[in-house]
Amino acid sequence: MREDHQFFEKSAVQILGISVDHIWSHKAYSVSLGDLPFPLVADWHKAAARDYGVLREEEGVARRAMFLIDYRGYLRWVNPAYNVRDDEHYTALQEAVLALPTIPRPKTKEAGSPPAS
Repeated sequence: MREDHQFFEKSAVQILGISVDHIWSHKAYSVSLGDLPFPLVADWHKAAARDYGVLREEEGVARRAMFLIDYRGYLRWVNPAYNVRDDEHYTALQEAVLALPTIPRPKTKEAGSPPAS
């Protein structure tokens, strides 16, 4: 993700790393990897992991998963067992990003067009 962060930025995708670990674990993890171009968010109460169905309740940990949520909040793509080292998983993620609906932009006035009445 770090290496291809520009691809996601150009696609207007905001990456968040969410973990049920404590924020201090995130800081240590981030330092061990160097600066990450996306934030790590602590899901200390495990609400997000539970809501998205990736929490392993007995162990108190979450499965590594990937979710794409569009700008309106709709869940568009899910891989509940995402493997960062699997090229097929990453290719599917990139294809899903390209298929996301684009954020509507205000129309710009063309040069030389009359002002709106």
